[in-house]
Amino acid sequence: MSVLHFPSNRGNCRETRSFTTNDDFQQLFSTEITDLFRLSLQLTANAEKAERCVIDAIKNCSGRTTIARGFARVWARRMVIQNAIRLVLDIENDNALDMGCEIHLQPSENRIRELQESVAILELPDFDRLAFVTCVLERLSILDCALLMRKSPKDVCDAVERATNRVASFEDGSHSKTLTTFRTGTCNQGLVV
Repeated sequence: MSVLHFPSNRGNCRETRSFTTNDDFQQLFSTEITDLFRLSLQLTANAEKAERCVIDAIKNCSGRTTIARGFARVWARRMVIQNAIRLVLDIENDNALDMGCEIHLQPSENRIRELQESVAILELPDFDRLAFVTCVLERLSILDCALLMRKSPKDVCDAVERATNRVASFEDGSHSKTLTTFRTGTCNQGLVV
């Protein structure tokens, strides 16, 4: 007989796991479409690319039955990020799914207005903007972002630093060259922006 005994839930494993269904993703996208489009627009800085990115994310999520229900929102946001990186950096989409139907987003007058606070972000160079939004706003790790962007962690870290300093100087109202320091995990250096 074993000294330690842990009760087994193997018989109940199916009941305790709950995976996301197409209906769950459909409801998620319908309730959070504005926020997902905002994220996409911050990443792409282009309304047409942002719409394409969200549509591709819907396609990527459709038919997924291996995503835990509690992670559906995280997965949908990750698909938006991944598709935005592919669109902006012109990386081939290895996971492209053809659903056999067209998806169109309903036009919204609030889309651009909601991003007025993001002007500094939208004006960043593509790579810096993608790194900043992904790592700082969405809180993905430098390593995870580097893998998605197919760049080195140092390149991503440098881009986050440049972007953070530019956004900070924009918010301060000083668009002139200033010296600031931003720290991220492994990077710590003064940058002239």
